[in-house]
Amino acid sequence: MKIYLSLFILLTTTLNINADDADETKSFPGLISSEIFDMKNGMDMIVERRKTCNQGTVAKHFHPAAGTLVFVLDGESQSKSTGKWKTYSNGEYWFERTDWVHGGEADAPDLGDGCSDLLVIRVAESGKEHTIFIN
Repeated sequence: MKIYLSLFILLTTTLNINADDADETKSFPGLISSEIFDMKNGMDMIVERRKTCNQGTVAKHFHPAAGTLVFVLDGESQSKSTGKWKTYSNGEYWFERTDWVHGGEADAPDLGDGCSDLLVIRVAESGKEHTIFIN
């Protein structure tokens, strides 16, 4: 798994990217920063940093994108991206496939008073919403 992350970072750092203004109309709890980088091929890379405590799950949503990589910088977080709940800790990550509806799950495990510091990297079509929240 580490080699895939290294390859992803190498690929994205070799691209000619420019920062654009972040879309501040939608956000998640604990959103610290959000930047959109133009990848010059009709695609954008969205990089977000989130810090939360006592966050069991987020609002129901999906990403009409080329996928999302969530990396745990510090603490613990959880995902059901593999079909069953898994807790991820420092240095671990998971991948969320395109159009996967998630968030708001009633069966989300309780992480107690745990905190998480996450780096979220997503690729999406330029000019389109990268996160769609569902009521």
